[in-house]
Amino acid sequence: MAREAGLGDLHTQMKITNKLLAAQLKDKMQQRELIKLLMTTGASDQELADVLGTTAATVSVTKVRLRKEDANKGNKAGQKPAEERHGRVRACTEGYQCNSNAS
Repeated sequence: MAREAGLGDLHTQMKITNKLLAAQLKDKMQQRELIKLLMTTGASDQELADVLGTTAATVSVTKVRLRKEDANKGNKAGQKPAEERHGRVRACTEGYQCNSNAS
């Protein structure tokens, strides 16, 4: 008699499949590129780390660095970062006290 697959079994099979797919991609992509790809899935840092065979701290630091790079990528040469260009406006719209005499 065949045993029915429960949620636990399906979850285990999914984890194995993910690890096999990640193993194939590790040869073709750098860890940083894999994290960039996988961070859009909504998985936790620990879940990504488990799939990639690294630590959650490594995933977290890499994600922060990728976000910073993306934020600065849009800046043209000689242009201030977005935070400096729009900091006062952003602060005022987010409910912080604004000094109208500040430039």
